[in-house]
Amino acid sequence: MGKNMKWLLIILGVLLVLFSINQLQQRNLSSSSDQVFDLKRDDVFQFQITQGDESVSLTFNGENWSIDGNDTLLVKENTINGFFNSVLQVKRTSLVSNNAKNWDKYNVGDSTGTHLIVKDYNGGILAKATVGRASAEWASSNIRVAEEIEVYQTNENISFQLNTSPTYWGEVPPPPESDSTVVDSL
Repeated sequence: MGKNMKWLLIILGVLLVLFSINQLQQRNLSSSSDQVFDLKRDDVFQFQITQGDESVSLTFNGENWSIDGNDTLLVKENTINGFFNSVLQVKRTSLVSNNAKNWDKYNVGDSTGTHLIVKDYNGGILAKATVGRASAEWASSNIRVAEEIEVYQTNENISFQLNTSPTYWGEVPPPPESDSTVVDSL
């Protein structure tokens, strides 16, 4: 009985090692098929957000982001980082509709949705999407990518980050500090 137990423990150990190797390999094979945007941050040099008649466009000059048509606001770094970390990393979770007649119902129609266009260095379009608020689920959004008919629910709510107000993206810079070493000689 000791000999059989020894073989059983060896086989069990080998199976445990094979199972562990398989699990490690499975983790490395994560699929990006549910990823909405297949973009790298370094490739994005401009994005435009449009909702109804309101629109905002931000451009990266290689060093800093700026709000197009607005030279008084400095772009908030944390807002840009949030955009890249949330909006461009969002994932599809489930199909909501595959009927274009339902776009307005899910707030992703041409007049009801918030439109996002992401461009590269040369102004070429990298990605287009229409995002709408999910009325049934506050923790997610609805999204329609480019010219696709399908509407998907996202894994998180990104609607609030697609804001068309320049003051959402930028802030008034602090006034320059006065130089205390200047002596007034009158």
